[in-house]
Amino acid sequence: MAPIRDFQIAARDSGGRANPKLPNTVEVEVKQAPHPKLTGRRVGGSASWYCQTGVSACHHAYPGGMYAAAGSELRIGDWRGRQVKVCAGGDCIWVRLIDWCACGGARIIDLYSDAFRRLAPLNSGVVRVTVSW
Repeated sequence: MAPIRDFQIAARDSGGRANPKLPNTVEVEVKQAPHPKLTGRRVGGSASWYCQTGVSACHHAYPGGMYAAAGSELRIGDWRGRQVKVCAGGDCIWVRLIDWCACGGARIIDLYSDAFRRLAPLNSGVVRVTVSW
C-alpha cells in the first residue's frame, strides 16, 4: 500500500533529527475579535440551555455557537445582538444575545448548548451565573 501524501514529511539531517524549517510553510497569527468594553451593568441568576447543535431546534439564522436568549433583566435598551460576559464559578464566556426567553424564577438567560457546555455539563440543567455587559 502506498503512503498517504496529505502531509509533508520533515526532512532529516544527518543526526536523525527533524529539520525545523520546512519549505512551503506559513505562520499565521490568529486574532480573535475584541470583546466590547463592559458598561458596569451586571445581573446574577441561573442559566439554562437550549439548542443542542445538530439535534434540537435553534434560531433559524444561528444553528450553533456562542449565542443566548435574553431574560427580561437583560432586555434593556438595544439588547438584541449585544455581547455579554457570562461567568459561572471561575469560568467566563462571551455570548451574543440573539433571541429572548420567557425565563422564569431565577433564570436570566438561556444559553446555546455550545456555550453552556463551557461552563458546566449539559446534564446539570442549570448553573448559577453572573451576566455583565
